Amino acid sequence: MPSDEVRNIYKEIEDRRVIRTADVYQTHMENGVRGYSDKLLSVVADFTNSGIPEGCNARGMAGKSKRGEVACQIFGTINPETRIIERAGFRSRGCIAITASASMLCRMIEGKSIEDALAICDNDIVRALDGVPSDKRDTPIFAMEACHAMIGDWLIAQGELDALDTLTPCDMGGITCLLCEHCSLRDLRYDLLAEQAGAASVRS
Repeated sequence: MPSDEVRNIYKEIEDRRVIRTADVYQTHMENGVRGYSDKLLSVVADFTNSGIPEGCNARGMAGKSKRGEVACQIFGTINPETRIIERAGFRSRGCIAITASASMLCRMIEGKSIEDALAICDNDIVRALDGVPSDKRDTPIFAMEACHAMIGDWLIAQGELDALDTLTPCDMGGITCLLCEHCSLRDLRYDLLAEQAGAASVRS
């Protein structure tokens, strides 16, 4: 560099906006919106189903925290007589893809029976959003798993422990389970196992 040229050590940071509300906390700074579909962006721009719905009696969480936190909670108001998810809401933390996935999942499960909600897979969420960037492909999986955890939470509260294994089985070696570093349903299962082990030791 010529001696009379001054090194410019100050660099303007481009304006980046993030979503930060009581229920949605975006931590990932996005470099524009390249790779995101118009449908996904419209869901993020106009979500109205965040938060805990009135009468909430079920909740679940799934996500990861290594290499940047990306997680969501799914809340539901489930009618114990009809087993219909009457209302659903979410909280998310991380990137806009997790917010879109959680919001869309809540739209998809409202009005459905728990069995029909459990039949929704991550690919259904991807299709409903007109695609998710390849490096964000774990976000619909987290939303789906959080939904499973929410329904599992409800089944436990209803005392339907047999249905827990039938309707929401855990596949500890499966890809979706391995992707989820944090899963509230997995934690609930560990708690149940610990209670059963404690009860068995007392009896013996």
